[in-house]
Amino acid sequence: MNEETTNTSRASNPYLVPGAIVLAGVLVAGAVVFGRTTAPANVAAGTGKTIEAEVLPVTEADHVRGPSNPDVYLIEYADYQCPYCDSFHKTVQEVLKEYEGKVAWVFRYFPLDSIHPEARPASIAAECAASLGGNDAFWSFTDKIFANQRDMSREAYISVATGLGVDKAAFEACLDTGDDTRVERDLKNGMDLGGNGTPYTVLLTRKGDILKFSGALPIAQVKTLVDRALASIKK
Repeated sequence: MNEETTNTSRASNPYLVPGAIVLAGVLVAGAVVFGRTTAPANVAAGTGKTIEAEVLPVTEADHVRGPSNPDVYLIEYADYQCPYCDSFHKTVQEVLKEYEGKVAWVFRYFPLDSIHPEARPASIAAECAASLGGNDAFWSFTDKIFANQRDMSREAYISVATGLGVDKAAFEACLDTGDDTRVERDLKNGMDLGGNGTPYTVLLTRKGDILKFSGALPIAQVKTLVDRALASIKK
């Protein structure tokens, strides 16, 4: 299951996908249906030519958990206040264990502002934790926020961050800027790729193929999709 949104956005890597084949997996009556299609496309003004939506390349600026050179990136577009994202968070942790060394997890923001008022503030807070404490602080912060979704507030974010060793004054100053540039970038990319709810996931192989699916699928179905992505590398 996933939570839908009517949000509109406010604003040389082997994993960059310029018109790559897309293996689309969608939830239909609880089943995963596969098909080959292309990413959502827009028409370039005055040209009549389509522009394929691309997955943003995974870079050192991304929040990555797992191997540095995986066979597959699992790129999740998530909302901190979404209960289905909390469920899927646990599922992806299991995926990393079962595919150790083969799959890396990339976390990107997709706040559903219309229904989750704390999703964007939590995303900004996560960015502050990352900028001040590094990748480990980001993931620890993220784990703790999902584990305590009933207590999402500025005070809670400060408590979590300082508990991770992040300087309180610097963290509060970062929160006060309200800088959501990174959040908007992720949100726009997720929407361009076809996401209209959370969690929304893209499996990106080292060959540049992608497989997309929506919702908090159970571990067995996610493993089927990961196996499909891994198998595509050998073709």
